[in-house]
Amino acid sequence: MKKILNIILLLLIVGVAVVFFVLDPNKHEIFPKCMFHSLTGAYCPGCGSQRALHSLLHLDIAGVISYNFLFLPAALLIVYHYAHSILNKVFNWKLPNLFYMKYTPWVIFTVVIVFWIFRILPWYPFSVLAPG
Repeated sequence: MKKILNIILLLLIVGVAVVFFVLDPNKHEIFPKCMFHSLTGAYCPGCGSQRALHSLLHLDIAGVISYNFLFLPAALLIVYHYAHSILNKVFNWKLPNLFYMKYTPWVIFTVVIVFWIFRILPWYPFSVLAPG
C-alpha cells in the first residue's frame, strides 16, 4: 500500500510540475491568489512561490530569487532531504537528515518569520524582497 501511495504522490508532483511548466502564473487565472495579500496588501512568506516554481522549472534562477528569495533554499533543503540517504549509500557518507535534527523546526520558523517581517518593510534593501 505504501508503494502505491508513493507512486500516486510522484504522479501528482509530476502533474503539478507539468502544469506549472506549461502555464505561466502571471498570465493564467487558474492559479489561486494569495488570500493574505488580497486582504492586507502585504506580502506573506509564500507570495511569489507559484511564479518562482514556474521560473525554476524553466531554469531561470534569477527569476526564482526575484519572486521569492526563500524558495530556492527551501527547494534545495527538500532535495537534500530526499537525496541524503542515496548519497550516504552510494558514497558511504554519513550525512545527517537535517529535517530530524532537534532545532531544525525552530530555525526554519525563525527564518520564515524574519523573512516575513523584512519583506513587509517598504525601504531599501528590504523592498527587494517583495515579489517581482
